[in-house]
Amino acid sequence: MWLRRWWVLALIGVLGLLGPVARAQEGTAPITIEGVALRQVLDAPVPLYLTASIDDARARWMRDAMAIALQEVPRLTGLALPQQRLEFYLFSDPREMATLSSQLLRAPGPRVAPECFALAASGTPRRGIYCQADGWESAAQALDYVAHELTHQVEQGDSPQRRDLAQWFNEGLAEHVQQLVVRERYPAYAARDRWLREARVASALHTERLPRLGDLTSNARWQQAAAGGWAGLIYAHSSLVVDWLAGQYGLDRVVEVVRRTGAPLRFDEVFHEVFGLSVAEAEQGARAAFEAELLPRYPRGLSVFESDEPGEKAVYFAVVGFQPREWLTKEYRYADGAPADGVGATGTQPDSDRTDLSGFATWRWTRTGALPPGQPPRVELTVRGSAGSTATQSATLPTVP
Repeated sequence: MWLRRWWVLALIGVLGLLGPVARAQEGTAPITIEGVALRQVLDAPVPLYLTASIDDARARWMRDAMAIALQEVPRLTGLALPQQRLEFYLFSDPREMATLSSQLLRAPGPRVAPECFALAASGTPRRGIYCQADGWESAAQALDYVAHELTHQVEQGDSPQRRDLAQWFNEGLAEHVQQLVVRERYPAYAARDRWLREARVASALHTERLPRLGDLTSNARWQQAAAGGWAGLIYAHSSLVVDWLAGQYGLDRVVEVVRRTGAPLRFDEVFHEVFGLSVAEAEQGARAAFEAELLPRYPRGLSVFESDEPGEKAVYFAVVGFQPREWLTKEYRYADGAPADGVGATGTQPDSDRTDLSGFATWRWTRTGALPPGQPPRVELTVRGSAGSTATQSATLPTVP
């Protein structure tokens, strides 16, 4: 298995006939698999099984994400869907996924709390993609994870042997394709996702904490880094490096590395043949581009993302380039100096109270009180770190009542 934000993706699988994005959930039927009572979504494009605790909205998000990804991932990559059966499973939370997936697979479930993982090793009892919807807040988020997972499936294809791609390249390409798929349908979500990746990498550049790609080659090292608190950064860094490769050489060249990697050709050899430079030289070129483009746009301090998504009520903040592991205090005020009432933890997104190992933190803030009479719809945030870092930035508040 390989790690997807907190877990691993082992690949293979196969899909049946594609169908159009469905209108609405038209029904489910009970089914028992390996002693687990599930519901099968009857109008899904390929087998989709839910636990009884999944609500209709998340079932629709999952089903529609599958239908979109099954069409768009092969179209964008030029890699065919596998010919073997692939099943999708949706659980309500990490505990349910760990418990029931272990029963379905006749093996221990995930040791951590992933959003999704894909299992594909030959001979496993249930090849497929397994997700838990506890943190899902939108259809865009469901598509984010499903498109990523399906990219891994087409990377592996029907080969009985693992591609043995470098893990940073494997995850970076899945993130790159996921961004392309999501951007076409949910541009506001994709823009916020891009802002978050760039701000993370910029923070690591400021603090000289950007991991080396050479340290993220194996699955074991990737898991170790993610479990050690680097998960967000290693995904962001790898995705931006693959973005840079696709921008410099074209996505078709990036995919050519996938097609050609595998016994007897090693990843590093194929990479050099396709791009004409080593991984280290590519990393150096990408870093130079990041320093030139990201550091001016994300200076040390606070970065703000103001979404134009319809119905958005929150403002998104990020601390960039503070000291690692600083405790944060935050002060929100209106233009007249009056305290601004709001909440920094909404839905499943916690209010970050400490920077990570690269000096980065992010959260969203939602106004709860009324604007003072005659004041502009803006809020000023001052953040102070326990190690002496400080920053102030203002943001326009959404006009949603």
